[in-house]
Amino acid sequence: MNEYLNQKLRGISFVVLFVILAVTLFFTLTNSVVADSSNYKTITVEKGDSLWALAQHYHSGNPGLTEEAFITWVERENGINRDAIQPNQKLIIPVRK
Repeated sequence: MNEYLNQKLRGISFVVLFVILAVTLFFTLTNSVVADSSNYKTITVEKGDSLWALAQHYHSGNPGLTEEAFITWVERENGINRDAIQPNQKLIIPVRK
């Protein structure tokens, strides 16, 4: 009975340790990807601009992102929806200064 309990405890300990390591790794990687606006370009939206057009225009500044990923990044970092950009609005884009 004692050996059975020890095996269960080791199994539970392993799972808990694995979860802690996974969560730590997740937060470490997530924090290193968060944008620091001082390192990225800020642009002013002009009349007729769309996030798709901006992605096509500035995509070469960050070839590691697809155009869709570029748009998703801009939406997330600026707290906007792709259909809701306005002329004269300032946007941070994933292109290094």
